[in-house]
Amino acid sequence: MQIKRIGINEAKTGMLVAEDVFNDGGQLLFPAEARLTEKAITRMRFHSIPFIKIYPEGSGTDINDGVDELSFFEKLRETEEYVAFNENFSEVASVFEKEMRVIIREGGNVTDSTTLSNGVKKILGTCRSGIQVFDLLHCTRTYDEVVFAHSLNVAIISAVLGGWLGFTTSEINTLIVCGIYHDIGKLKIPRKIIEKPEALTPEEYEIMKTHTTLGFKILEDMKLDKRVKYTALMHHERMDGSGYPLGIKGDKIDKLTRVVAIADVYEAMTAPRKYRKARCPFEAVKIFESNGLALYDTEYLLKFLEHITMCYMGYRVRLNDGTIGTIVYMNKQEESRPMIRVGNEYINLFRNPELYIEEIL
Repeated sequence: MQIKRIGINEAKTGMLVAEDVFNDGGQLLFPAEARLTEKAITRMRFHSIPFIKIYPEGSGTDINDGVDELSFFEKLRETEEYVAFNENFSEVASVFEKEMRVIIREGGNVTDSTTLSNGVKKILGTCRSGIQVFDLLHCTRTYDEVVFAHSLNVAIISAVLGGWLGFTTSEINTLIVCGIYHDIGKLKIPRKIIEKPEALTPEEYEIMKTHTTLGFKILEDMKLDKRVKYTALMHHERMDGSGYPLGIKGDKIDKLTRVVAIADVYEAMTAPRKYRKARCPFEAVKIFESNGLALYDTEYLLKFLEHITMCYMGYRVRLNDGTIGTIVYMNKQEESRPMIRVGNEYINLFRNPELYIEEIL
């Protein structure tokens, strides 16, 4: 089929796009083999996309733009990049699960940390940028075993944050291993507690907290970087000393552990569980803004919030009152409350505290 290159100002609803459209940061704005909508064209203009490629035969405008189209993430799941990302993720998660179950059941040493680390780097290699990593993670929620999927997600997020912070390649490689094994102690916690569909009792919570010391004991005699072992022990420590199991504070917490702590909490908040829906990323950001500066490394957290909110610039969102609009500007005073464009009007969430982003579309 012949392909035609047109200027974005020539784009019309119903045109069939012939090639994936990315912004300068490598973020997928619109997938190939899908028909343009007015919202998609507006999004491309916002990102200053000058040209797109279309199939002339599919350039009719008889598509009803009033009909709800697939969401951005539903379209993303149909792309080759998502398929590669998801396949690599499932493969690494399966290897990780098998090794950990053998270690827990039979004892022994970690034998596959290099394979797992390389697997995470392969997953990251399918992404064009850190921004796209979060797009794809948002879609990749299919692996059944929560502990293993969570640990790989934390390893991936930690590696991206380490890159944003300017960590060395060696530090990022170690960060990946820290993320992979940080929750290994949970494999010693009864499944009825790990998978409980409601709030834990005080007694159950105390048992859950022991996963940090259990994890350290599992890794203690293994041939791993000591920072990996410290992260298993300390990823619930907090900068103000309010964490566990040791109650240490500040610089006494290893810097790689401080990165994993942020990734761990963010992933836990934004991933779905059997007993609840995933929180919107902007709700997670709001929680970090409300009490995170005292609990987490301030420099690391601010860098994370700055980048994570920029991931969603130009996205369509639904507010708590049902309004649907597009994020057009981030408020540095409060990253969780950006400027939203609704038609020709603008809503500054920073100045409208009764409103907030309920869902990313």
